Amino acid sequence: MNVRLLKAKRVEKNLYQKDLAKALNITEKAMSQKECSPVNKFKADEMVTIAKTLNLSFSEFDAIFFDHQLTECLRLPQKVSGCSPGKPNA
Repeated sequence: MNVRLLKAKRVEKNLYQKDLAKALNITEKAMSQKECSPVNKFKADEMVTIAKTLNLSFSEFDAIFFDHQLTECLRLPQKVSGCSPGKPNA
């Protein structure tokens, strides 16, 4: 997970961690822990809420949460890329 980009997009929208915490219905502490972790600790529904709240493009969403792996999986045939459900592209 790209923690710097997530924070940058949040700051760009003039939002604080407490604002995203409220949108996600979690504590500020939990939001801080999730946002500061290099490993994606957000649930799927939380990622969608963040994307909507920050008005993220697909590219930004992919860069923040998946290190561009979604784009790579969609771009290349699955046989070639090694992408499959539940198996990230290495």
